[in-house]
This record gives sequence, structure tokens and C-alpha cells, in this order.
Amino acid sequence: MKIGHTGITWGIPGDVEQAYRETAELGYQGFETFAFKILELNESLPGGYRGLVESVGIPTGAAYCYKEWINPETAAADLEEARREADGLRALPGGETLVLQGGPRPADGYTPDQFRRLADALNRIGEYCRDNGLAAGLHPHTGTAIETREDIDTILGLVDASLIGFAPDTGQIAKGGSDILEVMSTYRDRIVHVHLKDWNGRYERDADGKEIDHSGYVNYEPIGSGALPMPEIFDILAEGGGFGGWVNVELDGTPRAPRPAREAARMSRQYLETALGDSAAWTA
Repeated sequence: MKIGHTGITWGIPGDVEQAYRETAELGYQGFETFAFKILELNESLPGGYRGLVESVGIPTGAAYCYKEWINPETAAADLEEARREADGLRALPGGETLVLQGGPRPADGYTPDQFRRLADALNRIGEYCRDNGLAAGLHPHTGTAIETREDIDTILGLVDASLIGFAPDTGQIAKGGSDILEVMSTYRDRIVHVHLKDWNGRYERDADGKEIDHSGYVNYEPIGSGALPMPEIFDILAEGGGFGGWVNVELDGTPRAPRPAREAARMSRQYLETALGDSAAWTA
């Protein structure tokens, strides 16, 4: 099992170079960042983003791509930008998966027509990824068009399964009100990528509708420190000969985080090293 870490514990998007280097120093096997940062750093770093990959020594196996997708005024530009971001990932050694998030969530969720238009947009970028040697995975997320179990079922029923896989975020799906074990079991054969996130079980809002953060990580926690059933999640991933894609630890860093990002990532690694034993290899 390939265990990596995303960069958002160091900020959103934060210092990608620091996040990448510390992820490698902690022994994780891979890294993930925002797809647009790959394009930005291609322009600003000597040797581009590829030079960073080669100097750090572990791959950027996945990149996160979020667009509105269905706004008629921006849909064509969104698709073109997503293609450029896919190209940026594809050019890297070890680049595998473009992780796709939906746009902002209306108060009552998407209409059937909006779901159909989103599915069409995802199929288009999924086809582009497939034709260029990448996987594409749909990533549910609170506050977006794909948040609830009904949303997940609807969009996964509309997209072409040969083009769009499933990229669950364990914490986001649980916070969105779904049973994470049931969702992952149902769609196990479509999983192409995982954000492994622990959650403390709290999702309260203040009078202004803003989430009350009890952890300093938007109510998420280092792996093993929250309420999610991590051993059972890994049991599901081990089915059918074992999941061969990336399982990337994720923890949403904020200015209120109670510890440095490196320490939080170390805590998650320590838990996972004990929980997974020989089923995961670490680089250090």
C-alpha cells in the first residue's frame, strides 16, 4: 500500500516546497498538492516543479483539481485549465491521478440538470486523462456539489465509470453525514485514490453559519486521533488483493493548528506504521 501525504497541513496552498521536503523526510512514499501549484512552480522554480520532485526523491503521485465546471460563462475555460493541469501532472515522474472536486454547493444542492452537466464535464476531463495515461477520481467534499450520500450516488450513477473513478476523502464523507465504511464498501471497485482523513465527529456552526473549529484543523485530527474506524477502512482497501493506488494522509492546516505541520504529519505516520505493519513501506 502506497502511503503519501498532501500539502495542506502546511497551508492552503501554503509553502509547497517545505511541505514536500518534510513529507519526504518523515518517510512518506509520495506527495500531493494542488494541480495549479504545479503549473505555477513550473514557471517560478529553477528546473520547474519536476526539478523539485527530483531533488526531494519521492513522487507527486496525485494533484487536486477543483473547478466550478457547470457555469456556462466559465465551463470551457475550466475544462481547458483542467487539461493543462492534467498535462502538468502527467509530465512528472510518478504522476498518476487527477483528483476532481465539484463546484460550490447551492443551498438546496444541485438540480438534476446541474448533475447531468457536471457529469458531462467530468467525463470530458476523465477522457482526456485516460487518453494521456492518468486516472481521474471524483472527490466528495463538504460545502461542494458532492457532499451527501445522495449526491455521491447520483453523480457516480451518471458519470462513465471507465473514465471517472472514485476518490473518497474519509473525513469529508463522514462529516457530510455518510457512513464512511458503507460508502467505501459500496464503491470499493471504483476507488482510484484516497484522502485518508480522521475526524473528531463535530460539525457545529455559529450564528453566522461558520463552522466552529474545535481542533485547529477544521475538526479533523491526525490519523488515529479522531473518531473514524481506521482499521476497518484499511480492511476495505485490502479486499480483492489490496488497493494499489495512493492513500494520502490529509489534515487541513489553519492558523489555529495546535502543533507544527511536521509534528502532525509525524503523528499520523507513527499511528499508521503501527496499524499497517508490513503492508506499507516507508522511505525512511
